[in-house]
Amino acid sequence: MLLSYFGLECHNAWSVLWSITIIGGLILPILFYRHLKTFTENKRENLKTRLTFFNLIEYIFIQASLALFFTSGQTLCYVSDGQNGLELAFTAWIALPILIGLSALFNWTLKSQNEKK
Repeated sequence: MLLSYFGLECHNAWSVLWSITIIGGLILPILFYRHLKTFTENKRENLKTRLTFFNLIEYIFIQASLALFFTSGQTLCYVSDGQNGLELAFTAWIALPILIGLSALFNWTLKSQNEKK
């Protein structure tokens, strides 16, 4: 809606949104992994908060990115068949195993750092 307010047509706004979320969904885990590799014992106190924030943002990115495969901007904007946007709920369930996999990778990284010390 915000992109449409700035003059982008609705289905083009969805394309822009999907592009941003795909890029963000790919880059954010890499950045967090690099950040995790530099953690010291002092920084681990805030790890739970940072991981929660990462999971929230990544969950949104994954969910929005996967919607591209189940619907189109044209459908979301102009079709009212009673299921408008229902596809987004299904992508939320698909995003959960991806987040679990990323969490396992981060946990493995932290354990390997502890073993090196």
